[in-house]
Amino acid sequence: MRVAVNPRLYDPLPDDPVLLGCECEACGRVYFPPIGLGCEMCGAGEGRLRARPLRAEGVVFAVAEVAVDPLGAAPFTVAEIVLDEGPLIRALTHPDSPAPRIGDRVAARWRVVRRDDAEMVEPAFAAVPAGSEVRA
Repeated sequence: MRVAVNPRLYDPLPDDPVLLGCECEACGRVYFPPIGLGCEMCGAGEGRLRARPLRAEGVVFAVAEVAVDPLGAAPFTVAEIVLDEGPLIRALTHPDSPAPRIGDRVAARWRVVRRDDAEMVEPAFAAVPAGSEVRA
């Protein structure tokens, strides 16, 4: 059984990660993670925000390697990614892939941790080789 680490942020069932964002009906601004207080851009009320799936694809804006972590999970790499559909997000890079560089095109794939009978999954981003098509 596949279980999302953060179920409010993505659906764990598709083969490729799809993020769960929202969009303002009034001005078209797209948010991830979804917000619930109303649009920060145009001021429309929360009733004008609609859930919207977002492709987990974009371009790396910044990268940081975390070498020291009080919980002992280091080293790992975090990237700021401008999604193709607009929002700038922070996400982990996939541990089985080389760290992406600023300007690299990236797409998410599942990072899987097995616990008992469940697969705990979360999206992690990896560079897409030049000339490759990102799966839709």
